[in-house]
Amino acid sequence: MKNLSSSRSIYSELAELRDKNTTLRNSLLSKCPDCGQFRFRDLFSNAASAIVILDKNGKILFANSAFTAIMTFTQEEAIGNSLHELLISEHDTEGREYLHNLFCGPAGKANLSLKITDKNEEPHFIDMSVANIAASCDTPENCICIIQDVTSEKEAEHHREKLIEELMEVKELQEDNAAQLATLLHELDEKNYALEQEITERKKAEQKLKESEERFKNLSITDQLTGLFNRRHMLDVAEKEIFKSRNTGHPLSVMLMDVDDFKMFNDTYGHAAGDDILEAIGLIIRNNIRGRDKAFRYGGEEFMVILPETNGLEAIKVAESIRTALAAFEYRPANEEPVYKTISIGVAEFSNDESLEKVIKRADDNMYRCKIKGKNRVYFSCE
Repeated sequence: MKNLSSSRSIYSELAELRDKNTTLRNSLLSKCPDCGQFRFRDLFSNAASAIVILDKNGKILFANSAFTAIMTFTQEEAIGNSLHELLISEHDTEGREYLHNLFCGPAGKANLSLKITDKNEEPHFIDMSVANIAASCDTPENCICIIQDVTSEKEAEHHREKLIEELMEVKELQEDNAAQLATLLHELDEKNYALEQEITERKKAEQKLKESEERFKNLSITDQLTGLFNRRHMLDVAEKEIFKSRNTGHPLSVMLMDVDDFKMFNDTYGHAAGDDILEAIGLIIRNNIRGRDKAFRYGGEEFMVILPETNGLEAIKVAESIRTALAAFEYRPANEEPVYKTISIGVAEFSNDESLEKVIKRADDNMYRCKIKGKNRVYFSCE
């Protein structure tokens, strides 16, 4: 009887322990039912790119605030609707069918560019990456879409193409009528100036937006791939150095660099090799500038160096040291012969009566002259 009583006591304690575990688990679930997913939801919701997750039928399960900002739909209007119907007008049945098949097709990835309309029938140009995640065999369980609004870039590209077409027309008329050519060139200059003003105002608006985002997201000022400062930080540094140069009278120079034939290199060896080259160039630039100089990744394969208290001739020496160091750098792709890359560098010296945009434009023009003259060189003009 004593052993029986002891066994019942043990079973009673075990049952009590199980009840406590159950109570604790229920308490945790009631307080934080999705705690394991909150971190990822927060990351998706606050991502700079538009992110949409679809079910196997192409209907929206989740859309972050960047997507609703582009499409001008609310979260309630977007969730549960078919993404292809939101992106493509109902008159474009072929376009809708193509996107529906893409979203609901077999597992895989795709990249495409589209012209879409938002809720207010306003057009947008987007770049979209689509990835289907298979549940079993080739049947998709989910589809994730990452969307970038490139409307501004498309419009700028359209403006540039239009400007080039007009310039070609002017050149064809040059032999026929010099006076008419002068008039057309004057009109072209006015259009070019208006376009530059528009781009300048757009850059200012974009910069204000970026500064606002920085205050809330605490973004880094360093480009992670090259180790150089990023373009956002370049604008802050440049404005301060221009202010200092105007007040002290000390010279200030700018170098703008572009890797020669970088797209061809990427197409040949792949983007991973391209990243290796950009990382190596970042190190070469840091090793060949002076302590007071500041180097930046200006964008893509473009780099910029701001040289305080430096005139154009002194800046050429720094540029040449960077150019020769890169030309001597040997990159060895896997199982390949060594590859050597070159860079074209435009140098401009700041003048007190010009803006930051103008001195950068002059450096860019000088870099373009390097490309015309055969690349792998430094160009500086006092004009």
